[in-house]
Amino acid sequence: MSGLLGLKDIIIIVLPLMVLIEVAKDSGIMARITGRFHPVADLLDVSKEAVLPLVVGLTIGFSYGSGIIISSAKDGSLSLKDRYAVAVFLSICHSVFEDTLILAAIGASLFWLLSSRFVLAIVTTLLTTRMLGRGRPAMLETDISPS
Repeated sequence: MSGLLGLKDIIIIVLPLMVLIEVAKDSGIMARITGRFHPVADLLDVSKEAVLPLVVGLTIGFSYGSGIIISSAKDGSLSLKDRYAVAVFLSICHSVFEDTLILAAIGASLFWLLSSRFVLAIVTTLLTTRMLGRGRPAMLETDISPS
């Protein structure tokens, strides 16, 4: 029963968020917001379309960012390389505000928490995108999106 209640809570939060993001995309607001983060896409060697799930995952959390990744994968706007890169980055560095504030409340250093998470996420993502871009072309041809 508690699992169903948890699922209900996720639906209550995720569904309006997805609708809000679609409205923001259609109105052009999302393009203006994500446009400011295009240098991040260049730094991580991903497409500009990967910025939206990165920003959502960083600010709101991995589960919401993954919802955006799934939605973008279904509509074909994210390549397999971008999906892997975003997933790797967000696995290490997600929900920056929430997690960092919780750990800072129990005495952790904000600077070391943020800097170590970002550096590790950037380095690991760069290694992943380089590996996917150069050494594994067959992997990039295999698509995991539903047909």
